This record gives sequence, structure tokens and C-alpha cells, in this order.
Amino acid sequence: MLKNKPIKRNLSPFKVGSVFNTFKKTIGENSLKFRSISLEYPSRLNAMAMDPSKIDIDESFRYTPGEVVFSISLFRKVTVSKRNDSQIVISELSKRPTLIRHAALLMKKALKFKEGFNLSIENAQEIRHCGFGSSSSLIASVACAINEAYGNPIKGNDLIKYLAQNHGEEIDGEDFYLNPVQCIGGSAAAGICKAGLILLAGESSPIAEMKIDDSYKVVIGIPTDVEDLDSNILMEKEIKALPKFILTGKKHGKTIAYNILHKMIPAMTEGDLKIIGDIIYDYRFNMGSINNCSFVYKKLPKLCKELSFIKKDNLAEVLSISSVGPAIFAITKKPCICKNIFESKGLKIYVFNINNNGYKILKKIKNV
Repeated sequence: MLKNKPIKRNLSPFKVGSVFNTFKKTIGENSLKFRSISLEYPSRLNAMAMDPSKIDIDESFRYTPGEVVFSISLFRKVTVSKRNDSQIVISELSKRPTLIRHAALLMKKALKFKEGFNLSIENAQEIRHCGFGSSSSLIASVACAINEAYGNPIKGNDLIKYLAQNHGEEIDGEDFYLNPVQCIGGSAAAGICKAGLILLAGESSPIAEMKIDDSYKVVIGIPTDVEDLDSNILMEKEIKALPKFILTGKKHGKTIAYNILHKMIPAMTEGDLKIIGDIIYDYRFNMGSINNCSFVYKKLPKLCKELSFIKKDNLAEVLSISSVGPAIFAITKKPCICKNIFESKGLKIYVFNINNNGYKILKKIKNV
């Protein structure tokens, strides 16, 4: 469990490695169990929020909108190796080193370790600011590797909260500061929980999980004319759109909560992905969610309307945007049909499997 550090925050950038929410119970110093760890870490798709009004800016860094998350086989490989000094050294080939350093420093403060590490992340297929949670997933992957190196002293649910409640995203051209950006915990949950579908409620707490049959594929389409904007610009755009999110939450919050509790969770116990997809579709397409998210990509509402028949004609069990987009995804047993439809709209296509197993340890070398 976490307690809030009594620091008031605004939207000003903060130093890499800053901790705003820590643990109620002291973890104490931990001995290194493995001098080298390599793991493969999945990505997440955020299908919907449970209460979008709770995504409004909060100085506490504690966000409680909840989310419905799918874990997918868009992997990055992380290798953590002990050094003979106390330095944190990131390989030159690793993209987004500011976020990698932030993750390492968060774990150093949590575990109070004195060792230095070489960090190498193979993330050539990094898809930034499109709805894959690439920033939070990168941070979570490094944090999980370091936690593994010390024998996992931080429990999974506590680590999900810790990372979500100390999240930031890089500023182009800036190596030492991050922007405070809302984080719900889906990326950490997608790697820590061993399920293809995860529900998070309250303060990033996993409340339900479901494994999804391997016969399903995830087809993702991204518009080719989307700008790769800096987190500063994206946050400015989102702040202007926040009143719409709050209105949707107040208007539909009770219906969404009822649908999650009385329809989605029972459907998860029965493995009924269609009902789960119906609830997601209702939220995205009928409650204003896609319009709310169009600050990222203005053509999103029109594009989604043109693709809505994929769900209506039962070509896919799930059709949604991920997070605020612009990525649009279908979870389907008819990937070729969905792929062709996406391509007809000029979208760049990715096809992935559902990941039901969390992150995967590739290699461990004991510390002697």
C-alpha cells in the first residue's frame, strides 16, 4: 500500500527520479539475488475507462478512473547487469533514456540498493503517443527487471501503484526533467498480471483477470498522418478537452459501473469476449468517448464511425480505440478481413497476439 508524500504539485516539470508517493511499509535494504536479468515485457491497450471524470489533473499523482486493459505481444527486451561501481549506465542503442533512468532511480529509492547497473533495452518497435502506453510500459519493464534482480521484494500490486503514482513522460530535448502525465497503471498490470484482460479500479488495483483464447488476434490500425507531438503539446491539448471527460463521467458513470459489475465481470468468468466487447463499444461509440479523445486526431470520430460496422457485423468481438488514440484496434478471429478493412482506410497495420502470461524471464544469472 502507498501513502501520499505531502508535496503539492502542479503541471510544472519535475526532476527525473522524483518520488511523490511511496510505500506505507518500509521495504528496507535488499540483497542482490541475480547479477544479470533479461526479460521480455508486453504492451497494453486501454480499451475504456470506468469513470473518465477521474482523469482530471490531480496534484497528488493518484488517479482513479479505472481501466479495462488488454495485454498484447508487442514486446521490448530489457537486460539489467550488475556493474563494479554504483553508476546507472544506459546503453547508447536504448531509446528514450530519460524514462529508463527515471525507472531505475524510482527502484533505487524504493529498494535502497547501492549497486550500479548497465541497462539495455531493445525497443526498436517503439510506437510513441499512439495509445500503446509506451512510456509507462518502458518504465514498468525496467522496474520489473530490477525488482526481479533483488528477488521481487516489492509485491506486484504495490509495484503497479508505485509506478502509476510516480509517472512522468519525457520532454523533447530535455534530459533531466519529465512532464507529469496521468497514469492509471495499465502498462504495469499488463506485465505483472498473468492475463490477457485485466480490470483496474480505485488506485490502480487489479480486481478481475481473464485469459483469452489463442485463436484471437489483435489487429491495430494507426492513421499515417498523425503528428508525433511532444508530451508538453499533448498535455496542453488534453487539458482543454478535460471538461468533456468529466461530463461523460458524470453523465454515464453509474451506467458504466453497473455494466462493469453486472455484465463485464460475469462475462469474464464465463470467457464471453463478445459481451465484454459490447460494453467497450457502448462506452466508446455511444457515450462520447471517441469525440472526447479527438484532441489527439481530429479525424478520429469520422474514421471510427466508418469502421463501426466491424463490431455491428460481428467481424470482431472487440472494436475500440486505445487510451485517447489514435490507434484503433479489433480483437477478432477474422484478422485478414479486419486487416483489409483497416488498410482500405489508409491505416498502418500491426497484428499481435494476446499475451496471457505477463512478462517473461529470458535469462537469470545468480549473484555470487
